[in-house]
Amino acid sequence: MKRNSVPTIILLIVSYLAFGILVGIVAGWFLHMPAYNVITITLPIFIFMGFPNLTNLVLFPVAKKTMKKGTQANNFGRTTTFITKGGYRIKTIICVDEETGRVAYTSSLSPFKFQMAEARELSKVRTGYEKAPLGGTRYVFFEFYHGNNRMRIPTFYTSRIVYAVGSEEVQEALATGGNICNLILKFNPKAHLTADLINNREMPFIKIGVPGAVCAAVSVYVALWAMCSEVYISSFEGWKDDIFGNGMVAFVTVFITLALAVTGLILGIKGLKQAAAEAPVRGLGFSKAAIWMSSIVIVVLLLTLALFIFR
Repeated sequence: MKRNSVPTIILLIVSYLAFGILVGIVAGWFLHMPAYNVITITLPIFIFMGFPNLTNLVLFPVAKKTMKKGTQANNFGRTTTFITKGGYRIKTIICVDEETGRVAYTSSLSPFKFQMAEARELSKVRTGYEKAPLGGTRYVFFEFYHGNNRMRIPTFYTSRIVYAVGSEEVQEALATGGNICNLILKFNPKAHLTADLINNREMPFIKIGVPGAVCAAVSVYVALWAMCSEVYISSFEGWKDDIFGNGMVAFVTVFITLALAVTGLILGIKGLKQAAAEAPVRGLGFSKAAIWMSSIVIVVLLLTLALFIFR
């Protein structure tokens, strides 16, 4: 099982970028502004800031249809279905056949593929929560491993408010995750991940993804400065008479941004390779975040740089 489809993500990135630039160009034409204007730069940024919610709006209905067709085609009987909730999260659907233990999965980032696994193929099944700094939690989940791939499904998530572990919301989320885990464990009791096995030896932490994610996050902010400097410089008449001299600030910030983004991308890829070699691990999300953030920054920055130079 895989949470995401790389071709789908690439298609979404290209589509959102093209849509934002196209709207910016059209708006610029109506407002008597050049094609390369502040709207052309800022609109794609705002679109990518809303990437999860926009993707859910566009592709989650497709994922639901895929799940329905897949369960019917594979003769699922009585099922327990769970759909993730919470703002700014990619929606996923997991469906467990209560009679056979088969587990089906689709998501907004892989909406066209029906994925299914037998209970005997799963391991390290558990439900739990992430502790907040001052106690309580903002994130409750259940998870299992299919091969080396961890499938962590949130049953409760808030971005800011911390809830007490004993609160009704958290206990309900733990019960929901526990119910699905128990369905899987009914057909594969040995798959349970007990508390004494949750340690660094059994589930090593992939550290290389952390600096990768930091580099990628910093590259986003530097990219904003780079693109704003491009707009500012290009607003002066005759700046191309000395393109490297007049555009020095833009070129330097672009170079710094690309260096950070490429570093984040390389570290993220190394993190994924290390995870594949060491079986189930923790901290894989940092590597994935580094890859996606860096990839988006590189694509957007190269495109805006081309517009800056050749428009």
